[in-house]
Amino acid sequence: MGSSQGRPAHREPRHADGEAPPSPEALGEHAIKISHLENVWSYYLFMIPMEESRAPGRFTWNKGLACSLVLAALLLQSVLLYAIFEKIVNGDVAWRDSIVARGSSWSPFAAASTCSSGGSLCTLSNGTFSCAPPSVQLTDRWEELDLNGDGIWTRVEAEEARDALRCKYAVDPLEVFDVFAKLLRQREEHIWLHPGLREGREIRRAYFTYAAGDLIMCGYRNQDMCANLLMNGAFDAPLKYGTAPRVGKTIESALAYCYKLLEPGGTCERMLPSTYSVWRKSSERQCRGAKYAPSVYTHPTTGVVKSMLVVDYAARRDYSRVDTSMLFFVYKAIIIGMFLLAMYAEFKDVAVHVAWAARFPSADEFPGEAVKLEQSADGGDQVACRIQGASRAHRVQMAALTALRTALLVVLTVVGVTFLQQDTDWINLLLNGVAMVFVAEIASHLYSQVVSSGLRERCEAAEPMEVALRPPLAACPGAGDLLGFCALAAFVALLMGLHYVAVGRPLSQALACACVSEGPHCREAQHFSPAFWEGYWDRDVPAVFAEVEALRAAGAASGPRARRPPSRRAA
Repeated sequence: MGSSQGRPAHREPRHADGEAPPSPEALGEHAIKISHLENVWSYYLFMIPMEESRAPGRFTWNKGLACSLVLAALLLQSVLLYAIFEKIVNGDVAWRDSIVARGSSWSPFAAASTCSSGGSLCTLSNGTFSCAPPSVQLTDRWEELDLNGDGIWTRVEAEEARDALRCKYAVDPLEVFDVFAKLLRQREEHIWLHPGLREGREIRRAYFTYAAGDLIMCGYRNQDMCANLLMNGAFDAPLKYGTAPRVGKTIESALAYCYKLLEPGGTCERMLPSTYSVWRKSSERQCRGAKYAPSVYTHPTTGVVKSMLVVDYAARRDYSRVDTSMLFFVYKAIIIGMFLLAMYAEFKDVAVHVAWAARFPSADEFPGEAVKLEQSADGGDQVACRIQGASRAHRVQMAALTALRTALLVVLTVVGVTFLQQDTDWINLLLNGVAMVFVAEIASHLYSQVVSSGLRERCEAAEPMEVALRPPLAACPGAGDLLGFCALAAFVALLMGLHYVAVGRPLSQALACACVSEGPHCREAQHFSPAFWEGYWDRDVPAVFAEVEALRAAGAASGPRARRPPSRRAA
């Protein structure tokens, strides 16, 4: 620190009329001593009055150097902070927004109240994330499609609900209607199609249920997820009971069905609207690099085993560490705490300079002796200096410089904490913490590497300046230091807790949902669970075939009536 608390200060300044001003003892005050520190701020504080005493009112190279160094420190820190904030912090915020859009409340994961833009992978509603592509989200929202509740989704109903559904899910329901119709026509070898469906006028609930299975599969992004689906039991029922011809009864046929849907240029990419391709590419990019782990699947009936690679993603793994690792939480808190400790020291130094600008005696109180220069006792060239008063110009300059420095420190603290909070890697977090402390210490590096040793010795030989002041807890400085340290520790704990609740945990849950469709807060993981697929393949699909067979029988019994023109039947 650039100050120390000592005994009551003793000085004997004189006014112009020769009368001594009141001493700190008379005012009942203590003095803080401002020693020269190895940074450009302290260099400017000491060098300017020393040079002014040597060459009053004239420019000197030493004055120019002091001014240049403080301006360089301000400029360099400003540029570095702008670059870090603009390219790294803002980039991370944009990446988080691409996962879950921020709402209107303080939390970056508050549910938005406006129409969905489709720019984020996930939406948040009532504490549950939904990360399926927009076109797939309609597969389990039949009640919002069948407006009159008659069990038939018509093209007219899709047109009526078009604006509302496009606002809510960022997808055109007419496009989804056409996707269902095309997909069902593609499956005609497996299922009979009603004339109304063939003509693109209506989709009955049974057909919707049948096609929904394929479209739900499209929500798993790419063929790498097929092994995960198999391991999670999504195909156990058709392999066990043989109820789905499109899936088959073998592991190979189930994987072939999945690959055909999810492979590049596969059924999903060809059939679904362009919003699906955008979602697919965006999710692959946001989930970052794929990580594979070996796994073995056993056929539920035959016992045949199949070795496969299940996939996970780097972003999900990294933020899972943020959510679940207490060691990483404490590790990050220590590094952020050490950075804030450096900022705390800087702010204490700023407070000393504020006190200097407000309370340091005026040079007018020491006519001709505002700066005392004394030859060193050994007769060398070094001159001992004692600064007793400051000129008005220097006081104003230091006040302005301290204000700029304070603003820069506030920005540095905010940017540094935000920058460090986003880290999810052990090594990067440590290196970035060191880097932020380096940015904070630019003023010290400029001083030690630019100022010559002779000038440094001259400033460092100056006696500490004394400022009459009664700081809080002046009688017990240890208590003040302890309270400051405890307050800093409490602030770090509060900061870490808020970030965990508002960013770390929600983002971990969102990435688990978006990347691998897992987690208790993931709508797709809960709704399309192994139990759902068991019921879908074992009960729903056989029921679909039974209902379609009944429709075909009814159509055959009606004879020519079933082949009337669409306009007459619609009427």
